[in-house]
Amino acid sequence: LQSLYSGDGNLSTDFSGDFEPPEEAQVSAVSDAAPGGLELVRRFENTVELPSGPDELDTVERARDWCLSHGLAPVADARHLELLRGFRETLRDLLSVNNGEGDAAGAWERLGPYLASTRRGLAVDPTHGLELRPEDKGPIASLLAIVYESQLIGTWPRLRACRKDTCRFAYYDRTK
Repeated sequence: LQSLYSGDGNLSTDFSGDFEPPEEAQVSAVSDAAPGGLELVRRFENTVELPSGPDELDTVERARDWCLSHGLAPVADARHLELLRGFRETLRDLLSVNNGEGDAAGAWERLGPYLASTRRGLAVDPTHGLELRPEDKGPIASLLAIVYESQLIGTWPRLRACRKDTCRFAYYDRTK
């Protein structure tokens, strides 16, 4: 996936002009970024500012725009939007599990209906061998394929959600 993302910074800060923080206060946008395609999953999780902030997936039109701008198939209708938003929160529960919180088995089981709603298959990549590829090209199938790949290469456990109920921001933990 080619990234079109330029950074989400601090989502709780209202930005209405050109502001350049002092050099010592600047933090690299890469600091929270996940490697490879997993970065798209992190961005997807951060499309809402919890507990009641703005949501980039609040309407079919906005969700369609977000998906297209991130190289994903667009949301088809309101039913598909609700499925996508539920999927986002199910993934967020798994990110909490990656942080050592919650019921791992239950969180993975809750992913089942989303997996069942997609079509995927194995394909041959001449460089890497077999890989899971979404056949329906919907956003859920594409994101699930990324989760699967990240589990295989060992990056999945590092994608986590903030422990605060008022935050739950997704980040990639590079501390260990």
